[in-house]
Amino acid sequence: MKSIEFTDARRAAMARIVLTSDDEEYLLKLERYMKRLNKETANKSQTSYTVEELNTRLDEAEADIQAGRVLNCKEANAEVRRELPWLK
Repeated sequence: MKSIEFTDARRAAMARIVLTSDDEEYLLKLERYMKRLNKETANKSQTSYTVEELNTRLDEAEADIQAGRVLNCKEANAEVRRELPWLK
């Protein structure tokens, strides 16, 4: 089983448990836990960079600009629409 299939199967199993539960206290605890976990995950995803890392990123961006590896607004919007068609 591929990782994506495993993840989908796990989601389906979890959804089944939630949808078939009649225990309101269990569902409230689960909801609180999921909200807390979501906050923790969101906080971890905010990456902090050192000054050296930021300077490196800026140097790379400036080199891309000098080399002409840039998109104008119209091109960027077209790429986003192509990659994310559900965003209109």
